[in-house]
Amino acid sequence: MACVMGPVTPTLQTPVTGEWSGTFESSWGTLPVKATLANDPYSQSISGSYVLDGGRATGTIGGALQTREKDAAGLFHGTITISYAIPDGQTCRSSSGGQPGSATSTWFTIETAGFTTGNCPDPPTTIRITLRR
Repeated sequence: MACVMGPVTPTLQTPVTGEWSGTFESSWGTLPVKATLANDPYSQSISGSYVLDGGRATGTIGGALQTREKDAAGLFHGTITISYAIPDGQTCRSSSGGQPGSATSTWFTIETAGFTTGNCPDPPTTIRITLRR
């Protein structure tokens, strides 16, 4: 006997696509940050980029944003990178491992102890990025 299943409705994910601004708190102090994030409403994948005020550093945000219940904050798990000019004129790049965070349609946060891989000298530590729109 064949099993017949009804249509599967994908879970609508927290919408984060768009422009964001907020703070980048770290061992570097509290700096203004602007970000552009994107996700598909039916996919857990999220990607984006950020820039610290004055262009001191730029980076990327990527990972999965999982929404379990309608109108509840989505849970983020992913990586962030950072790039900035170093004294010899080169641009370094470092990244963090799987970091936790959360998001709604109006705020997004991510935290990491630091950028553990890459070639940036003296990267910021104890990072908390808080974005709002």
